[in-house]
Amino acid sequence: MNFFTHNLFSSKYRAFGLEIKSSSIKAAWLKKKKNKFRLMACGRKIPSRENVQSDRVINPQKLAEEIRYLLESAQPKPIKIKNAIVSIPEARAFIRTIQIPKMSYNEAKEAVKWETEANIPISVDRVYIDWQVISTNVDKEDVLVAAVPKDVVDSYFETVRLAGLSPLVMEIDAIATIRSLTRNINTEAPVLIADIGAGSTSFAICQNQIPYFTSSIPLSGDSFTEVLQKELGVGWEKAEEIKFQFGAGKENTNDVHDKLLDPLIENLAAEIEKSIIFYSESICKVEKVQKVILSGGGALLHGLPKKLEERLKIEVVMGDPAYQIDTKSFPYEVSPRDLLSYSTVLGLALREINYGR
Repeated sequence: MNFFTHNLFSSKYRAFGLEIKSSSIKAAWLKKKKNKFRLMACGRKIPSRENVQSDRVINPQKLAEEIRYLLESAQPKPIKIKNAIVSIPEARAFIRTIQIPKMSYNEAKEAVKWETEANIPISVDRVYIDWQVISTNVDKEDVLVAAVPKDVVDSYFETVRLAGLSPLVMEIDAIATIRSLTRNINTEAPVLIADIGAGSTSFAICQNQIPYFTSSIPLSGDSFTEVLQKELGVGWEKAEEIKFQFGAGKENTNDVHDKLLDPLIENLAAEIEKSIIFYSESICKVEKVQKVILSGGGALLHGLPKKLEERLKIEVVMGDPAYQIDTKSFPYEVSPRDLLSYSTVLGLALREINYGR
């Protein structure tokens, strides 16, 4: 099963990115034009809870119908390509870095299997495993391993096939997000990406675009909306409007919205800090995380980067998935902020261009 970028497919294929999560399904189609990428079409749809819950497919046939509708309604034109690069949610996957002695490929394959079983909470026979060597010294190799339960991968694969598509690659979404957001950033020093989605927040610490640590927490963009809805006694749409209008509070004010959202921002900061500490103590004791990159629709909360930077004492920036992407074919203006929630699916689409040709 192909989870990493070294597993390449034939150059004869064209493909688009397809992100499937319980909070939304998204599609993006890119074309390379000289040194830039042209966004040909994209779209998003919120799936029915009857079809996918907690990033687990419940009804493949019905979810496939929603995917077909998404592709037909993509803007500014339908996506008719049949080959897809499909995401697997990080929350359903295991990514680990292990060390093995230098050995032949077949010996390494067996060693990775047994080392993986010692590092994941389920039987190795119940997962698909992909791996690649990321560094070599005199007698040992560091190996990055991804393992995803077979029932998760098979359900996503079946759903995509039922939608009339060919899933060329199944890729863990954190890897696609890293590809999308680090193309114009020096990652020789470790960086942490916090992808704040509607239903959850995923963390990935990477160096040289290689993920060394990933995790997920339930705190999400919807968590902020829910607090405002409950405490202010307003409907969901009004709470969303207030969230993006006032965000984390305006500078030099004691705004009520600021007080309501501050505990959630503190929780987010604490989880980021916990991930950074775990990385520095258990994975890499030499190099420290130098930067936090925010992505996902929840990252658009006004004032969030500044609040986190003050709390964490580390540089916090908004991600830029629109780097070198031309959106002139669209009938309306698309800004980098508009594309922030598309970071992962654009990373999937970039895989086809970067590695499939």
